[in-house]
Amino acid sequence: MNLQPEDFWSYSQWFLRDGAFLESAALKGIVLFALAVVLGLIAGYVISSSRYGSGEGFFAVARAVRDFFKFDLPGTSLRRIFALARLSFKEALRRKVLYIVGLFVVLLLLAGWYLNPQSDDPARLYVSFVLTATNYLVLALALFISAFSLPEDIKNKTIYTIVTKPVRVTELIAGRMLGFIGVGTMILVPMGLLSYVFVVRGLDHSHQEVVEVRELPGGGYEGETDFVQFHSHTFELNEAGEGLTNIVRGHRHVVRRNEDGTFQIGPPQGALRARIPSYGSIRFRDRSGNLQEEGIDVGNERLAGGYSSTGIARLIGVAKGSRKIEHGYVEGGSLGTAEFTFENVTQNRYPDGIPVDLSLRAYRSYKGDIETGIRGSVTMKHPDKAIESNPVAFIVDEYEVDEKILPLQIEGTDGSETRMLNVFEDLVNEDGQIMIIIRCLDRAQYLGVTKSGVYLHPADNTFGWNLTKAYGSIWLQMTMVIAFGVMFSTFLTGPVAMIATFVCVLLGFSAEQVFDTRHYIDSGIERGGGPIESMVRLLRQDAMTTQLDVDTVAAKVIKTVDAAIVYGLDAIATALPNLPKMVETAEYAASGFDIFGALLARHATATFGYVLLAFIVSYFILKSREIAA
Repeated sequence: MNLQPEDFWSYSQWFLRDGAFLESAALKGIVLFALAVVLGLIAGYVISSSRYGSGEGFFAVARAVRDFFKFDLPGTSLRRIFALARLSFKEALRRKVLYIVGLFVVLLLLAGWYLNPQSDDPARLYVSFVLTATNYLVLALALFISAFSLPEDIKNKTIYTIVTKPVRVTELIAGRMLGFIGVGTMILVPMGLLSYVFVVRGLDHSHQEVVEVRELPGGGYEGETDFVQFHSHTFELNEAGEGLTNIVRGHRHVVRRNEDGTFQIGPPQGALRARIPSYGSIRFRDRSGNLQEEGIDVGNERLAGGYSSTGIARLIGVAKGSRKIEHGYVEGGSLGTAEFTFENVTQNRYPDGIPVDLSLRAYRSYKGDIETGIRGSVTMKHPDKAIESNPVAFIVDEYEVDEKILPLQIEGTDGSETRMLNVFEDLVNEDGQIMIIIRCLDRAQYLGVTKSGVYLHPADNTFGWNLTKAYGSIWLQMTMVIAFGVMFSTFLTGPVAMIATFVCVLLGFSAEQVFDTRHYIDSGIERGGGPIESMVRLLRQDAMTTQLDVDTVAAKVIKTVDAAIVYGLDAIATALPNLPKMVETAEYAASGFDIFGALLARHATATFGYVLLAFIVSYFILKSREIAA
C-alpha cells in the first residue's frame, strides 16, 4: 500500500502541526465546534419561532443556553444516563438487530464459493473481505437504529414515560447514544471472533510430501513440495538439513530433514502478519547525480502541484486540499537514485541483519526483456562518509513485497579501498542513521519509489491484535454514524433522518472527488465541469475535454451555478469526517502492516470531536422542540 506524507505524522504533528497552527487539526476542531454551535442555535431558533413567534423563539433559545450551562450540564446524572442507555439497548434488541450476526455468518459460509482460491495473495483477499463486510453491515445497522428510534418513540408517544420523569435533555441524548453504541459493540465482538477464525482456518494448510529431492554438490538438499491449494514451493536446505521454502502466495514453510531421511514441512508462515515498518526520509538524484526533491514524473500518475481551499472551507479542511505525485521514478543506467535515510539503526533492533522490504513500481520506456523483468539494486551507505557496500541486485516484482535481509558483514568500498565492512561500525553514523540507496540497472527503464515503498522491518506484531485494532476503527466509524443519526432524529422523521445521515456519510466518502472537481473549476481545466454542465454534456453527448457548445450567456450561467454548487459541497464535505482515511485502516491489516497507535489516536480524537458536536447540536434542537406536539 502507498501512504501519503500526512500518514507519517505523529499525533502531535497532526494535532498542532509543529507551529503551523493555521493548518492543524486543533484549529479545524475549533472552527467546527463554533460552526456547530451556531447552526444548532439557528435550528433551535427556527423551530421555536415556528411555534411561538420570532420574539418568544429568541427567548426560548436563550433559556436553552442558560439551562445547558446552569442546570442541565451540571445536574447530569451518570446513573440516569446508564438507565436510559439500558432502555435504548433493550429497545434495539427488540427490533431483532442481532440477526445481523446471523447474516454475517451466512456471508462467511458463502464466501468460500466466491473468493478466488487461486489468488496470488489469499491473506489480503480474506482479511479485506471480512473487514469490508463487517464495515458495511455495522454502519448500515448503526444508521437504522439511530435514525428511527427517537422519531418512533415520539410518534408512538412512548417517550412520554421518560420526559414526564426528572430526566434532563442531556441525559436523554447521551443515553440514546450510549445504548446504541452498546448494541453495536455487542454485535462487533462476535463478528470479530468469527472473522479471525474464518481467516485463520481458510488459510491453514499443510504440505505432506516433497518431490524431486536431490543432494547438492557442496552439501545440503533442494527440492519441491507437493501441490496443495493450487500451489507448491521449492526449497533449499543447508548441510544440517534445515531451510525455508520460497515465498508463494504470501507465505513460506520451514523444512527439516529427519534422521531417517524423510522431510518434515511446517505450517505456513508469513501469510498473516502485522509488519512494524520503520520509514525513513527520501530524496532523489537525477540522471546527472544532482539532488532533487522529487523523482521523475513519467506521466502516468496524479497531477503534481496542489490547491488549497479558501474561506471557511480552507479553515475546516486544510488537510484535504493537496495533491501529490504518488511515485517518483528513478532513471535506469544513469546516476539517478532514490536515497532513504533511516533512524535508530542499532544492534538491539537488528541483531541478525538489516531487513529491507521493497514495494516498487516499474515503468518501461521500451519493451525489453519482459520475462526477466526490470533489474534494480540496493546499497547501504554511510550518511556522512564515502563508505558504501557493494550493491545487492534484485528483479522488480510490482505485485509482491520483496523482503531482503542485508548481512551485517558485507564487502564494500571505503573511499578507494575495497574491504569487508561491518554495518554498525562502518555504515551507521553516531546518530544511528544509515542510508539505503535504490538504483535501476536497466538503461532507459524506470523504477517508481515512494516514501512508504522502501522501509526497514525490525519486528512484527501479532495478527490477532492487528485485526482487533482494525475492528476498533470500525467501532469508531459506527460511533460517529450513531451520533449523526441521533442528531438528525431530534428534528426529522425516521426515514428523513436516515437519508440525512446517509448523505453525510456519502459526502464524507466522496470528499476527494468534490475537491478534485473544485480544483478543475478553479484552474479552468476542462474536465466535464460541475453537475449542471455534466448533465448538459450527457444530453448532448459532448466530450468532457471540449468547450461547452452553448451560447455565451447560457455557458456563463451554467458555470456560475456549477461553481456555487461545488463550492457549497466543498464546504460541507470538508466539515464532515474524513471517513476514507478511517476505512483505510482495514487496508493496513489486509496488506499485512501494523496499525500504529498514532493513527488510531487521531481517529479516536476526531470521533470524539464529532460526537461532542452532534451532542451539543442535538441538545439545543431537542430543548427548543415541544415533544408533545
